[in-house]
Amino acid sequence: MLKILVVRHGETDHNKNNILQGHLDIPLNETGIRQAEQLSTWLEKRFVIDHIYSSPLARALRTAEIVAAKQNGPLTTLEGLMEIDVGEWQGLTNEQCKSLDPDVCQQLREDGLYTRRPGGESYWDLYQRTSAILEALVRDHFGGTICLVTHGGCVRTMIAHAMGASPAVFAFNSGLMVGNTSLSLIEYLHSSERWQVKTVNATCHLAP
Repeated sequence: MLKILVVRHGETDHNKNNILQGHLDIPLNETGIRQAEQLSTWLEKRFVIDHIYSSPLARALRTAEIVAAKQNGPLTTLEGLMEIDVGEWQGLTNEQCKSLDPDVCQQLREDGLYTRRPGGESYWDLYQRTSAILEALVRDHFGGTICLVTHGGCVRTMIAHAMGASPAVFAFNSGLMVGNTSLSLIEYLHSSERWQVKTVNATCHLAP
C-alpha cells in the first residue's frame, strides 16, 4: 500500500487578499512560513516520508523545503503539480475578473469543468494533468509514504480522482475547503488497484 500525503502550500499575501495567483511565483508570507513549520513538526512525529514532490512555484517549494528539513527523503519538483493556469486573470481579484470578462465568468458558473480562463486552463485540463501525476507515481512507488506539496485546485482534482468522482463536483465555486498547509491523505492498494481517501483538509497541526 502506498500512502500519499497531499499538502497545500502555506499562506501568501495574495491568499490573504483574495488575489488569483495561478502561475505567478508568489512567496510565502510570515504566516505561511509558520504554518509550514508547524506542519513539518507534526509530520515528523507521525510519518517517515520516502520522497517529497513539489510544484516548482515558490509558495509550494518553500513549504516542501520546510517539510523536507525534518525528513530524510529526497525532494523533487514536478511541473504537473503547479496550480491551475488562470492566464490573463493572474494578479486580479474575482471582482476584477467579473468586471473584465463577465461572459467568461458566467460560462464558469454554468460549466465550471470545461470553461477555460482567458489564456489559461480549464478545470478539466487541471484534472487531466494531476490525475496523470498520481497514476505515474503509483507506478513508480509500490509502498511507503510520499508527500505531494501543491495547490488548492490540484488537491481538489486529486481527491476527485481518488474518489472516482467527476471533477465537476469540486470545480468552480466548490464547497470543498482546502486550507493553507492542510493535509489530505489518500492511499493506493496495488493488490486491488484501488484508491482510498482517508483524510481531507486536516489542519490540526495549526492549533495553538
